[in-house]
Amino acid sequence: MSTQNQVAAVWRELLERETVAVDQDFFELGGHSMLAVQVLYRLTEVTGVELALEDFFELGTVEEVAAELDRLRTDRRSAEPVFEGEL
Repeated sequence: MSTQNQVAAVWRELLERETVAVDQDFFELGGHSMLAVQVLYRLTEVTGVELALEDFFELGTVEEVAAELDRLRTDRRSAEPVFEGEL
């Protein structure tokens, strides 16, 4: 499942909506700060990537949040050390 689909599924679940467009703003859909914390917790569970609350507030849409999660995942992978036995 793509990161966008994962983010959209979490938003649909917690915002109790049938559909969420990738360009819709979380707060315009009825989200608020306490719900944002729940979204971040679920996204960490689903994606394995932790996004800061401040970043979530700045991003706002499924598309932007998914892109940032993908970027963080890539950065984390490139920062992991390679040990001799792993080559």
